[in-house]
Amino acid sequence: MRTYKGFTEDLKATYGNGIFQYEPGKTYREEKSKTRSTGFHAAEYLPDCMMWYGLNDKSRFFLCESGGSIDEEDGCSMVVSTELTLIKELDLLDIAGHTMMYMVEHPQRKWISTVGGVMITNDAAYTKTGTLLAIARGERPIVYGIEGTAVGWILESEGNIIAAKVGVVGQSGIKPGVKYTITANRELVEVQDETESN
Repeated sequence: MRTYKGFTEDLKATYGNGIFQYEPGKTYREEKSKTRSTGFHAAEYLPDCMMWYGLNDKSRFFLCESGGSIDEEDGCSMVVSTELTLIKELDLLDIAGHTMMYMVEHPQRKWISTVGGVMITNDAAYTKTGTLLAIARGERPIVYGIEGTAVGWILESEGNIIAAKVGVVGQSGIKPGVKYTITANRELVEVQDETESN
């Protein structure tokens, strides 16, 4: 099962009553799994990891494989397993892409998040100092941000996902401080403030 996990800068994470050291590519095993108790904790929705390891805290995030006995918690994307393998470390653009992939694959699940350096909301989102990732979802999603941060748009109509686009401010024609929305063809369109158009 594809999951995500956050770590400190030196790849440590809280494990039960202590701290556990992880290594990329290594598979870890535990005898049993129970949420908030034993086993290896991870999340299906990457921003859920940011409640413990924020984007702006020099944290590191990995795509993982959870296996063995799996215990899931109702009402959130937490997964606890008896096996966990750290597959690939994710950079900021990867984090944005994997987050949006989950939202597209599971459009009815809880997805709004505004903790740990992310702003993922309905209709409009932006990055600023301390916020490194902004994603807006809606019938006219509007996003803007500061240089070097990740931004994403998910266009929907009547609950159906029509298009999605992700990028980094300052690259691929995404200018800092400029509000954009996307079309069904995934083209960026600058949004004029209503006060500017009068």
